[in-house]
Amino acid sequence: NCPLQSPLEISAMKREYEEDELTPGKKLKLADGAQVSLTVPNLQLNTGAQMPQVMFGTYKTKGESCFSAVLSALRSGYRGMDTASVYANEKEVGAAIRESGIPRQQLFIQTKLWRSFVGNGKNGKPRCDAE
Repeated sequence: NCPLQSPLEISAMKREYEEDELTPGKKLKLADGAQVSLTVPNLQLNTGAQMPQVMFGTYKTKGESCFSAVLSALRSGYRGMDTASVYANEKEVGAAIRESGIPRQQLFIQTKLWRSFVGNGKNGKPRCDAE
């Protein structure tokens, strides 16, 4: 057995296999007889949620290129997405997730808030609700 450690390796293999053969969790047999698994191990958080050890980062991606990159990553086996409000691409990430057809329960979406969104605003409400 030769398990893949990263979805990045899946992308390199994509040229050799049809799209429907690249199903996460499926084992493929290579020409030399070795088998590869298209899964990335998860870490279990204290809440019980499963977080992929490798996520697809979206920093500095914008517009159509962000949408296409996220959709390709999801189709290649990524199940973790990293984004942030300051990246200004959460709309494209969400659109690619919808387009992929992968159930939301199978994905781990990590986003981050800017420091100014933490704590209470002048009106006493949490800042992320107040602005």
